[in-house]
Amino acid sequence: MSAGYSHMSQSRVIAAYVGDIRFELVKMLRTPAFAVPTLLFPLMFYTLFGVFMGAQRGNGTFALYALAGYGVFGTMAPGLFGFGVSLAFERELGTLTYRQALPMPAGSYLLARMATAMVFVAISTTMLLALAATAGHVPISIGQALHLLVVNVIGVLPFCAIGLFVGSLVSGQAAPAVVNMIYLPMAFLSGVWFPIEGMSKVLHQLAPLWPAHHLVQLGLGAVGAPTVGSTANHVAALTGVTVLFYILAMRRLSNRGFKLMGPTQGGSAMPLRRVVSMGLMGIAIGLVITGVMGGAAPQAKADAAATSKDATDGNSATAATDAAAPSGPPVGVAAPDTVLLADFDSGSARTSYGLGFDSRDDKDRGGNSTISQKLVEGGAANSRGALEVTGNVGTALPYPFVGASFLPNGTENTAWDQLGTMDYSNKKTLSFFARGDGHTYTVVVLNPVIQGIPAMYGFVAGPEWTEVRVPLQDLAGLDLKRVKLISIGANTPGPFSFAIDDVRIE
Repeated sequence: MSAGYSHMSQSRVIAAYVGDIRFELVKMLRTPAFAVPTLLFPLMFYTLFGVFMGAQRGNGTFALYALAGYGVFGTMAPGLFGFGVSLAFERELGTLTYRQALPMPAGSYLLARMATAMVFVAISTTMLLALAATAGHVPISIGQALHLLVVNVIGVLPFCAIGLFVGSLVSGQAAPAVVNMIYLPMAFLSGVWFPIEGMSKVLHQLAPLWPAHHLVQLGLGAVGAPTVGSTANHVAALTGVTVLFYILAMRRLSNRGFKLMGPTQGGSAMPLRRVVSMGLMGIAIGLVITGVMGGAAPQAKADAAATSKDATDGNSATAATDAAAPSGPPVGVAAPDTVLLADFDSGSARTSYGLGFDSRDDKDRGGNSTISQKLVEGGAANSRGALEVTGNVGTALPYPFVGASFLPNGTENTAWDQLGTMDYSNKKTLSFFARGDGHTYTVVVLNPVIQGIPAMYGFVAGPEWTEVRVPLQDLAGLDLKRVKLISIGANTPGPFSFAIDDVRIE
């Protein structure tokens, strides 16, 4: 910017900063194409998914997750579009060149844009919190709400830096398309719209590459929901992204003649500035790598708690010790070579090892679901029998689930925390035949310690017998060396009916 501001008094310099912030804020509020989608889209999506598909269907857990996720969705837009699209147009139309001739303090343009983005995020997050507390029935305290608000307001900075870099590269006409190509895929792949832990192991492992993933985890931690990775990892990744893209954008703009931080000093200051810039880039890259490497790891404190519990496992004497993870629960008993678990042809729900299939409701967790199972004639491929499971999933719990469950390493009348585990690390597939009422059902595989969302696999039970093959090795968040329970059941409120036959693990 112009050096004319150097003759201003301190009060006038501060007034210049405040005036520029007010100008940018009013300008963006009076731009419906920016203000309306930025403020209303997160509310619209939260109403659809967090309220209608979450709270009103008894799934309060997803309503809480959606609050953190769509809070990030509303945080990304002001940074990416507010910087990326606006900067590209102002650079192309010559407005940015004109602003440099004005007697403005150094960095006033960037500060005004950043403050405007923060104000929009604060408004968006506040409206989401109000909707979640009323229509979403999310039990969130004032302290958690303020924590989430602070996380999102500060969390807009990485997206401001990315938007700044995009605006320094592309034309005004191309900027909206380029920003959308970043905005929407990032929202999907980082778990902003819905959890990806149980969807795909590959997506789960790649999620830390996206800044939005780290901000989602910080948001989940703010509202008391399960998270992956540590706070330090997420903060490191977001800090690194902010510094890295800011430096890249400023270098790009400087090469085009735009000095947003004021005129460059000549002489010996130039080499020093380059050294500092390269050093900061190196630090930023290191922070990003650190955050990405640990951004999807289970939290250590949960593992430690699990260790103390599993130390009392009555079957631990028969379990091997996992040398690769000495601080974690012991490795389960090696799975037998037997492939067939149960075919139900003998008129029993017993399995070839472990405890047989048993119907389990959610009343011990405070739920009101019902479930029953019985052996019926006429299984898959004209076999003699099958196991039919019927019931009704209630709405008393935020995350209900009932199903026919199999304990691979346990004994009758044994408490849950005393049951052993099974090592299925050499198994690849759980398969069975299913038929039913056409609804979607879920296979849940549990470890002794559940970090975040348990490993799940969905399937549809139609009127005809159909084989279901669950790729165990691809289930995100599943430790196959320590499998405690396998359950096939329902989690959608309402009546259900399905049957299974010929259950195998191979």
